[in-house]
Amino acid sequence: MCDWLFESKEEKAAKAKELRKNVEMTEHSEDLEPLLAKLKTNASTVRAPPTAPRRIDPARAPPPAPARPPPPRDAPAGSARRLPRPSLPPRRAGHDDGAGPGGLRPVRPQRADAPADDALVHQVHRGDDRARRRRSDRDASRFRDRARFRFFSLLLWGASAACFVSYSLKPDVENLYLGIVLAAVVWVTGCFSYLQNRKSDNMMAEFKAMRPPKVKVVRNGEPLTIDPALVTVGDIVLLEQGDLVPADLRVLECSPNMCVDNSSLTGESEPQKRKAECTHEDVLETANLCFFGTQVPEGSCRGLVVKIADDTVIGRIAKLALSTEAEQTPINKEIHRFILIISAIAIVLGVSFFCASLAMGQDEIASLVFMIGIIVANVPEGLLATVTVCLTLTAKRMYTKKVMVKNLEGVETLGSTSCICSDKTGTLTQNIMTVAQCVYSDKNGAPSIQDCGSSFTKGVKTYDGDSPSFQSLLTCSTLCNTCYFEKYWEDEDTGKRVLLPFSKVRTQGDGSTIVEIQWKPVGNASEGAMIKFAHPTLNETMGIKDIEDMRRANAKVFDIPFNSKNKYQVHVHCTSPDAATDKNDRIVYMKGAPERVLIRCTEYMAGDGSIVPMTPELAARIEESQMAMGNNGLRVLGFAMKKLPFAKYGADYPFSDGREEGCSTANFPLGEFKAIEAFEQAKRDGVELKDDKGKKVLPPHPLSGEGLIFLGLMALVDPPREAVPGAVAKCKTAGIKVIMVTGDHPGTAKAIAYKVGILWSPTKDDIEKQNKDNGLSPGDVGYQDPADALAVVCPGWEFSDDMGDDKWDAILAHPQIVFARTSPQQKLVIVSNCQRLGHVVAVTGDGVNDSPALKKADIGIAMGIAGTPVTKNAADMILLDDNFASIVAGVEEGRLIFDNLKKSICYTLTSNIPEISPFLCWITMNTPMPLSTVLILAIDLGTDMVPAISMAYEDAEADIMKRPPRNAATDHLVTSKLICLAYLQIGVMQAMAGFYAWMLVLNDYGFPPTILLGNPSGAGLYFGEQTMYCKFNGGQYVNGEGEIDPANPDPTVSGPNRNYPMWDRGDGGYIKACTYPAKNFQGGNKAPGENFYYEYAATYTEKTNMFQQPTIESIWALNEKGFFEYAPWRGRLSPFWDKKWVSFNIHNSEYKIAKAKAAAFGFQGARDSAVFQYQPAGVWSICLGNDGDLDKKTRRNGMIELDLIKESYEGFDLADAASVATGGVDNGGTIGADWCNGKTHGHTMFQHAVFCNGQYKANGDPEVAGCDALDDETPNLQYCQGGCGLDCTEVFGADRNAEGVVQCQNIASRMIQKKALQHAQAAYWVSIVVVQWADLLICKTRWLSIRQQGLRNSVLNFGLFFETLLAAWLCYGGIFEVLGTQPIRFTHWMPGIPWSMMIFMYDETRKYLMRATSPEVADPITGAIKRQAGWVEKATYY
Repeated sequence: MCDWLFESKEEKAAKAKELRKNVEMTEHSEDLEPLLAKLKTNASTVRAPPTAPRRIDPARAPPPAPARPPPPRDAPAGSARRLPRPSLPPRRAGHDDGAGPGGLRPVRPQRADAPADDALVHQVHRGDDRARRRRSDRDASRFRDRARFRFFSLLLWGASAACFVSYSLKPDVENLYLGIVLAAVVWVTGCFSYLQNRKSDNMMAEFKAMRPPKVKVVRNGEPLTIDPALVTVGDIVLLEQGDLVPADLRVLECSPNMCVDNSSLTGESEPQKRKAECTHEDVLETANLCFFGTQVPEGSCRGLVVKIADDTVIGRIAKLALSTEAEQTPINKEIHRFILIISAIAIVLGVSFFCASLAMGQDEIASLVFMIGIIVANVPEGLLATVTVCLTLTAKRMYTKKVMVKNLEGVETLGSTSCICSDKTGTLTQNIMTVAQCVYSDKNGAPSIQDCGSSFTKGVKTYDGDSPSFQSLLTCSTLCNTCYFEKYWEDEDTGKRVLLPFSKVRTQGDGSTIVEIQWKPVGNASEGAMIKFAHPTLNETMGIKDIEDMRRANAKVFDIPFNSKNKYQVHVHCTSPDAATDKNDRIVYMKGAPERVLIRCTEYMAGDGSIVPMTPELAARIEESQMAMGNNGLRVLGFAMKKLPFAKYGADYPFSDGREEGCSTANFPLGEFKAIEAFEQAKRDGVELKDDKGKKVLPPHPLSGEGLIFLGLMALVDPPREAVPGAVAKCKTAGIKVIMVTGDHPGTAKAIAYKVGILWSPTKDDIEKQNKDNGLSPGDVGYQDPADALAVVCPGWEFSDDMGDDKWDAILAHPQIVFARTSPQQKLVIVSNCQRLGHVVAVTGDGVNDSPALKKADIGIAMGIAGTPVTKNAADMILLDDNFASIVAGVEEGRLIFDNLKKSICYTLTSNIPEISPFLCWITMNTPMPLSTVLILAIDLGTDMVPAISMAYEDAEADIMKRPPRNAATDHLVTSKLICLAYLQIGVMQAMAGFYAWMLVLNDYGFPPTILLGNPSGAGLYFGEQTMYCKFNGGQYVNGEGEIDPANPDPTVSGPNRNYPMWDRGDGGYIKACTYPAKNFQGGNKAPGENFYYEYAATYTEKTNMFQQPTIESIWALNEKGFFEYAPWRGRLSPFWDKKWVSFNIHNSEYKIAKAKAAAFGFQGARDSAVFQYQPAGVWSICLGNDGDLDKKTRRNGMIELDLIKESYEGFDLADAASVATGGVDNGGTIGADWCNGKTHGHTMFQHAVFCNGQYKANGDPEVAGCDALDDETPNLQYCQGGCGLDCTEVFGADRNAEGVVQCQNIASRMIQKKALQHAQAAYWVSIVVVQWADLLICKTRWLSIRQQGLRNSVLNFGLFFETLLAAWLCYGGIFEVLGTQPIRFTHWMPGIPWSMMIFMYDETRKYLMRATSPEVADPITGAIKRQAGWVEKATYY
C-alpha cells in the first residue's frame, strides 16, 4: 500500500506528468466558450442543467442501481452478464497497482515542503470542503423555505419583549405571564415545525434508500463499491451499461460497443462511441473522455478520474444556470401573501389603536398592552404547524401512492396543473409487453397477420412454426436483442441460488387460470416481450432449448445500438460460437420502426425461405398490415437481415458505424441507398447537405447502400393500465388537458389514446375517410368539415422546432391532441408552446434527453422504473410505479393541500373578530376587558390548534376534480370573499355570542350591562383594581348573612358601613350609575426608597413610580354626589365568594404576591411599585399633603377626564369635607371647615399627598401628622386583635402597636369585580369554544353540505372532543392564575350554544343556495365540468 509513497522523485514526477496531461485536457476554458454561450442563451428557458453541478450527494439525488447488461455468449444459462475486464498494463515488480494515482487512497495532508508534483495527489481534500459547502447551501435553502413564517415569529417575539418591558414599568402580573407565553409559543411552534420536517426528511430518505447510489472503483488492486461522494482524483472507475458517470474520466480501456449519452451536456441525441485513444483536441469531441452526469447506455469501460465536483466540465457550466435564486413555489407565494396581509392588518390595527388609546388619555403602558393584544389576536399562531402538518401528511399520502416528491411544496403546483404532457409506454400503459401478432410471408408468398397466443388474441395461435420465413423472423428478434433473463432466486435460508421454472400456471381469484412467466427479463420491455415469446417458441419450432443457446451458437461481431435519431438497432452475427475462427458468412440483423426498416429493404423473404424482389405491391401490403395492427393499439416493429460474404467481410473486417472513417453511415450493407442517392444528387447540384441542427452531413459509406431483406413485423401489446381511463376522465372533468407525447407510431399512439380517453372524437383523417366512404362532398347532407375536427394526431415529421406560433396555436387549440414519433427536442418545444399559451404544464419523461423538457415544465415527473438517473435529478417528482394514475392522484393531492389550507385559515380567522372586538370595546367604550390576551392565546394555541390541524386530514370534497385548475392570478389562499365570510359573517356572530355570555355572567354577579356599556365611568381602567362607587335607587345594605342594616334604610343618601358592607336590590331597587374615585394624585417617577414596606405608612413617600392614586378627597366628592361603595350581594352568592374579603389581612394581599413575583423575575424597579397598582392599603390625602391650601400649591394637568368621574369630582369644595365625612353630624372638630381650602377641577392632578393607614406611635401620636382625623373613614384600614373578621376586636391609638394586632381592609368590592370579570372572561372564552364547534363543521367543506361530506375525519372528530375537554380542563383544572380562567357555572356554558346552532344553520343555508343557484354542465368539446356561478357563489364562495 505504501510503496507508491516511497517512490523516487523521478518516478513520482513521471507519473504526475502523465496524470497532469490527462487533467489538463479539461482545463482549456476556451474549449467551453461555445457551450457556455449556448447555455447563457437558454438560461431563460431551462431553469437548471439536467444534472447536478457538484459532487453527487447520496441523500439528495439517488440514481437507481445500475442495470446489468446481457450475459456473455459463453456464460452459463441464466448467469449474470459481466463483460471481460479490460486488461491493465503489467504491474511493476513489487508495486501495488492500487496504490498509485490510478488507485488513490486517503493520504496525509500536504507538507509545506512537498514537491509540486505531490499537489496533484492532494486535490482530494478540496472535495471535502466542497461537500461541506454543498451541505451549507442545502441548509440555507431549507432556511429560506422556512423563512416565510419569520415575520409572524418576529411579531410574537416583539410582543413578548414589549410585555416584559411593560411589566418592568407597571408590575401587572398578566403582562409578565403574557410575555412568557408568547416566547414559549414561538419556541414550541419552532420545535414542532422542526420535528415535523424531520419526519418528512426521514420519509424522503427512505425513498432514496430504495435505490442506493454506488460507484465501482479499483483501489489497492481490488474492486470496491463506494458512494459517489467519495470518488477522488486518481481513482480508477469501472463503468457498465446503465451507470451514471460520477466524475470526468479518461478512458483507459473499454469494450468495442462502449458509448456514452452526452445529451445532457451537448444536446446530441445519439450516444457517442468511446475508445482509449485521443481523437480530437476539443475536450467535448475527443473519444477518450467521459463527463460527469452523462450515462452509459451500452458497453463497459475502465477510466481514470481527472476532475471531480465543481471542477468537472458540467460543474463549471452549471454555475451559470444556478447563479440565480430558485423561484418560489406557488404555495410559498400564497403563504407569503397571506402573512403579509394578516401582518399588515395586525400592525396597522395595533398602531392605530395604540395612538387612539393615547389620544383618549390612556397611559403608555396600558396602550402598549392594548397594542400587543391587537397583534396577538390577529396573528394565527398555529398556521406554521398547520402548514407543516399539511405538507407532511401529503408526503405520507404520496408515499402510499408510490410517488417520491422531491419538493413537497411542488405538489400544490401540480394541483394547479392545466395541461399534462404524458408519455405512453409504461405511463399510460402497463409496460408489460407481449407479442400479440406477427406478419411474415405465408405459403402463398403474401404477407399476412398471424396471432401469437396473447391476451389480445385470447390465447389463439395461428402462426406456422415450420415456416422458414417465420423462423428467420424469430431468429432476428432473438439475436438483434440485448435483453436477457434473470432465472434464479436466492434462498434466504441456505444462501443458494435456485433455478426457477420458466413459467407456471396460477389460479386467479375468480377461479380462472393464467400462465405466469417466472423468469424476469432484464432490459428493454419490448425486447423482453420478444424473448418471452421466443424462448418457448424456439424449442417448439427449431428445437433450441434456450435463447442463450442460440446466442452462444451465433456469436455477436458488432452492433449499433438503438437511438432516437435512427430508430433502429443493428447486430452483426456469425454462425458459430467463435467469431475469430468462423469461416461462414456474417449476417446483419436489423429491427426498428417499420417505416425505417422497410425503406431500407430491396428484397423480401417468401414463405418457403426464398428471396424475392420487394415490389410496391408488397410494400403496400406490409404497410396495410402495419396500420391495421397499429390502429388496434399494438406497437409494431420491423425486422430485416442481410448475409455478408465472408470473402469480403471476414474475421478481420473492421465493422464500424462509419464515424471513424468520416462517413455518416456504416461500412457494411444497411440499405442506405437513398442516403447515397441524396448525397450524390446534392453533389451534382453543388449543394452542401446539412442536418436539422445545421451541421454538415458527412458522406455516406459506399458499402452501406446495398439493400436488406425484409423478414416481417412483430406487434407488441402493451395494455393500458386499468386506472388510467378513470384518471384521464378525472382530468377532463377537472379541466386539465391531457396530451400524449410519444415516440411510438401514430397509429399505435392513436389507438391507445382512444382506449384511455385522451381522444374521443374523430380526427381530421377519420372525418376525411368517413366522407370518402360515404361519397360525400362539401355541401352534401351529412358532410363533415375535416377542419372542424376536435382531435388531432401530429407525427413528429409534420412539425419542426422553428414552426411559427400561429401554427402551434392552431394545433394546441384542439382539445384532444396526440404527438407521435417525437424527439426529445420536440417534446421541449411542445412544453414551451403550452406554457406560452398560459398553461401550467406537467411533463413525464424517462430518457436522458427528456431532462430539458422536465426542467422547462412547471412540474417535471420522472419514471422511477424506466427513468434514468439524469432524468430523476431533473424532475420534481418521481413515479415509483411509472403509473399515470399516480400523477392524477398528485393533482388531487395538490388541490387538496390548497383546499385544506383555505379551510384551516378560514377556521382560524373566524376567531379573530371575537378576539379583536373585546379590545375595541375596551378602548372605545371603556368597558372592563371582555377577554384577556392570555386567553386569546389559549384559543389560538390551545383549543383551536388541534381542530385547525385536523383540516389537513380532511378528505377531498366530491367536486374537487370537477373544478377548473386554480388560476394563480385570482384564486388566492386569502381572498376578499374569505375575509368577508370569516370576519363579517361568522366572526361577527361569534363575537356577539362572546359578548352575550360575558354580559350575562357579569349581570349574574351584580354588574348589569348599564354600568358596563355606554357609561364611560372608568370601568375599563379600574375594574378589579379599585373600589367601585355606585348611585342607587332603592335597595338595602346587608351583611354576609343577608341581614338588612336597620340603621341605614336608605342607600341613596348614605353609604354602607363595616358591619353591613354589601348592597342588595331588595324589592325593586336598581343601580343608576357607577364610577370610581378620581386618581388625582401622581407621585414622582421613581419607586419608593429602599426601606419602603407597604404595611408602614411612615415608609411611604411621594414617589409612586408615576402611578396615579385615588385620594380621600375624591371619595368625599363622590359621596357628595350620592355615590357610595358598592359590593354586590349577588357576588356574595357566587361560587368564588370569600368572606375574608370584608375584613382581609393585608399581609396576605396581592401587594405582597406582586412584590414577590416582581423580585423573582428580576424586576427590582417594579417590586415596590406593585403596591400602587391596586386599591391602596389605606388612604391618600392631598389636603394633608398641601398643608390644607390647594389653591396655592403647584398642580399638574392631565388627570383622566372620564365623564362620570369628572362630573362627580368637578367643583367639590373641600371646606365641606367635614359634613360629607360625617354624614352631616358634627364630629367634634376633628374635620372642620378649615380642613382644606380650594375646589377640585376635572383636569387637576396633584403632586403632593400624604398616606394614612391608621398607625400610631408608642406615645400615642399618629405615625403621620394629621392622619388621626381619617381613622374612622371606611376606606381606611381597621386594626384587629388576633385576626381579621367581621366580629374582630378592633383596637385604637397606641394599642395598634401591640403584639397580635393585624391590619384589615375591606376589599370585597374590588375582589368581587375581579373574580366576576374573570368568570365573565372565562365564559366569553368558553362561548368562543362552543361556537367554534359549528365553525369547525362548516369549514369542513367549501361547497358541499356536511351531510354529503360526512364526518369520516377522525382527527377532526377528535378535535371537537379535544377542544371541549381542554376548555373544561383549563376551567376546572386549577391553573387559573396564569390563564385567568375560572371554574364557571355549568349554566354559563349554555349561552354560546344557540349562537353555534345559528352559525351552522346559516352556513348550511348559504351552501345550499350556492348549489341550487349554480348548475353544473359538461363542456361537450373538452369534457370539463363547468359551473355557472349564481349570485350566492359570486358573493360568498371563497
